[in-house]
Amino acid sequence: MLYVVGIGSGNKKHFTFEAEEILNKVDLIVCYKGYKKYVERFNKEIYTTGMTKEIDRVMFALEKAKTLDVALVSSGDATVYGLASLAYEINYKKNFNVEIRVIPGLTSALIASSLLGSPLNHDFVVISFSDLLTPLDLILKRFKLALEGDYIINIYNPLSKRRKEPFIKAFEIIRDMDIDRIVGIVKNAGREKEEVKITTTKEILNNLNYYLDYIDMNTLLIIGNSKTKILDNKIVAPRGYLDKYRI
Repeated sequence: MLYVVGIGSGNKKHFTFEAEEILNKVDLIVCYKGYKKYVERFNKEIYTTGMTKEIDRVMFALEKAKTLDVALVSSGDATVYGLASLAYEINYKKNFNVEIRVIPGLTSALIASSLLGSPLNHDFVVISFSDLLTPLDLILKRFKLALEGDYIINIYNPLSKRRKEPFIKAFEIIRDMDIDRIVGIVKNAGREKEEVKITTTKEILNNLNYYLDYIDMNTLLIIGNSKTKILDNKIVAPRGYLDKYRI
């Protein structure tokens, strides 16, 4: 059996009871080398690979899962930019015929949202700015449509040292649309060195070089919609109750 397990931020308090149960009972844990420190406490054999070696990691896990109970670990939730879909695809394409079960985890957007207040309390979208697997034109198209639809927007993988173009071009779209939105920025959500900042799209555009240096791959941005407000130093996306019931 292959269990594809989401472990949230990796902080013990963000593991679900089910994730704990599965990781305690499996024979082998397979994960990215950077996540090894989060699962060593289960005292199981651990196989790791580095960045961009996701296919190797999944292939190894599926092969071992023919005879063992294996946990393939993703941070956050395995179905949100995690390894669940790749496990299903390779299992089908390569005829491993392994039974797969996904164990949900707490994705970083939800941890970040709780730290910022309540910025996701209305319709929202989640967009990754990583163009490693998705063409940049498609990323920008989706981002522009989300702005036009007045969605709250979560941005995963906003910037890396070598990949700045998607972020710059996305904020050029904001500038060209002449809109200003509240933005929540959370670094290392649920982990050590956690940082929370509240700003606006206009302020980011006016200080772009600072934010290009400040934001990294461990940062999540939440861009509010036109109704988003700041209450008691927290970001709040109104659901509409006060308008409807005149409270």
